Amino acid sequence: MLLMSEENISKNKNENEEEIVVEDEELPVDLNLKKLREKLKKCEEEKREYLAGWQRAKADFINARNEEKEKRVELLKFSNAEIIEDILPVLDSFDLAINNEDWQKLDKTWQEGIKLIYNKFIDTLKKHGVEKIETMNKEFNPEEHESLGEIEVADKGKDGIILEEIRKGYKIHNKLLRPAQVRVGKIRE
Repeated sequence: MLLMSEENISKNKNENEEEIVVEDEELPVDLNLKKLREKLKKCEEEKREYLAGWQRAKADFINARNEEKEKRVELLKFSNAEIIEDILPVLDSFDLAINNEDWQKLDKTWQEGIKLIYNKFIDTLKKHGVEKIETMNKEFNPEEHESLGEIEVADKGKDGIILEEIRKGYKIHNKLLRPAQVRVGKIRE
């Protein structure tokens, strides 16, 4: 066993003063422990704060990603609307041809062939979410119908009711693509 001189011991005490104080006295140990507990408490609060912030940021990111996905789906849903609007006059021409009085003069085979093409056209539009707006004998709705005039009626039940369809209206995925042009019944006064 090595014995140390008093001079070496006092040097050691000076160099490790805090250590010696902590080891030799009760009070500084309590203070040091108290400081460590406060520091730990502060670290735990910061940890909870950072975790909560991270969780909020993650939730915001997930919500933003979902919103973006919904916007893309919505955009794709209506991306062909402009093309369909350009095609609707062709459909109007089919309607005019089929409802023309000269239609009956055509050979029945031709009539059936044209109707098959027309129905295929309608089915293709339905497949892409396009549907015709119902008008006849329906109440006028300015959100779906465009009034081009009135027809005088004696029956109160026909007041405000669509009596003539001039041009068909269409919706795409329940959103108005083109309003129907109609004439509405108006009671005589």
